[in-house]
Amino acid sequence: MARSRSPSRPSARSAQPSVAFVTLASAEYGPGALVLTAGLRRRLPLDVEVIAFSEAELSLVPGVTLRALSELPDVPVPAGVGEPLMANFSFCWRKLGLWALTEYDIIVYMDSDILILNEVESLLEFVPSRGMLAAVPACECWRSESCNYTAQEAGGGDFYFNAGVLVFRPSASIFSEMIAWLKDHHQHGAVSEVLPPMPFAEQDFLNQFFRKKVRRLPPIFNSLQHAMRNPKHQADLNTSTCVALHYVMGKPWAPKTLLEEDFADFHALWHEARQEFAARACARPAWPLRQVHEELPLFLVRDYISREVEGSLVSLIYGDFLKDRWIQLRNRALLCLGGVPHPEGAICEDLPVEIAELGRGLVDAGGMSSVPDQCLINQYLPGQGIDAHSDGPRFESEVAILTLEGPALMYFGLVEKKIYPSLPPRLELLLEPRSLLVLKREAYELYVHRIDHVTVDVTQTGEKIPRAPRRTSLTLRRLKHVQLRSEEVKDEVARSAKMEQWRWWNSQISEID
Repeated sequence: MARSRSPSRPSARSAQPSVAFVTLASAEYGPGALVLTAGLRRRLPLDVEVIAFSEAELSLVPGVTLRALSELPDVPVPAGVGEPLMANFSFCWRKLGLWALTEYDIIVYMDSDILILNEVESLLEFVPSRGMLAAVPACECWRSESCNYTAQEAGGGDFYFNAGVLVFRPSASIFSEMIAWLKDHHQHGAVSEVLPPMPFAEQDFLNQFFRKKVRRLPPIFNSLQHAMRNPKHQADLNTSTCVALHYVMGKPWAPKTLLEEDFADFHALWHEARQEFAARACARPAWPLRQVHEELPLFLVRDYISREVEGSLVSLIYGDFLKDRWIQLRNRALLCLGGVPHPEGAICEDLPVEIAELGRGLVDAGGMSSVPDQCLINQYLPGQGIDAHSDGPRFESEVAILTLEGPALMYFGLVEKKIYPSLPPRLELLLEPRSLLVLKREAYELYVHRIDHVTVDVTQTGEKIPRAPRRTSLTLRRLKHVQLRSEEVKDEVARSAKMEQWRWWNSQISEID
């Protein structure tokens, strides 16, 4: 969660078509999807969507949308095309479903094994007309001396392209033609023939379907790592000018082989980017799978954040920037950021960048319906806890609790058991480091929760869980009544009123602990 990150630039495009940069990712390609989409989000204006389609629980940075792969229509793969060259190529047929995303005017598709190196918005200068496709020729030096990968011809043409980067205008009618083409075994115009083998799966199909309807893209938009090592192309391709480095042979996140020795510098670039982006990424859970009880909107997500994010947050929380904000209470230390639940309505301050981004990520992930404006941070040492309580009516009825550094058991108790017989009367949840607990509606309003004052937690099954030297929890909430948002605090009167609210808060929290 680096503070130095530049915000996305406003769009320089004069017209405002709806544009989405899209990737598809299996669980295996999740690390690649993180690096690709984070790179896109950093370099694209905010009015351009960045989307990953997957059935896996990917980790992504804020500002990237995760959509279920099932939202794309099915693509029938004809049996006559033979086995793909690699098993994972079968997954790529789902790419054709992107033509059905007619809620967008323009789609830019990128494989999830791509690293964005430079400015990428200029790719939108090559959008083809409807019914055409824009793509980069494939490097075919391995089978042809006339490889035209870095040739300078402009416009369309009859060439074999790599389907790792595609620019097109979605069309329901074109998608229907694709499906009919596949179902009819190449029934196209007056020609009818059995489909030839397609070892490169959807790439072979697209090359046949869009033959002579392809606009050539410069190779900087799909720089194949093996081509960049080829003396024939090296003069035209380097990492300072390439936009998209495509790891078509040997994935940086996969176990190393002898092949990777030739691409060690390219893979180092990917790992450097992954380390940076992982420090801002959060999981995108499948929430129904994380629901603790079917009758209760209570969700527990293990490893919601990475160790990198945890380390970044701990450095912020215990660093010089916030050291004077802590309040030492009887059974814990407390740090409140954002705003306080004052009876006259909160006068808010900005949350620190890292925590604000964490809040936006919660909304992106579907964990909260709106961005939180308060973060309450508790520090627990061994033997410390918090008595049974509810957060009360001064907050919206949803809260997210992120645990850092050490585990603890949290106990929930239903207050009115006779009135709500279908709800569980008691629950016990283990909050592990980097886990996220989300309470909504009934879980927030009808239950109290507590953490015992012990050095070792003992579960219902008898398992003993020692407390760590320190446990830190972040409770993210949204204040129900706000007098002034942070951007509205503009004069000395408002700033003085805000300081008075914090003095009131300090006296109140000391009394109730």
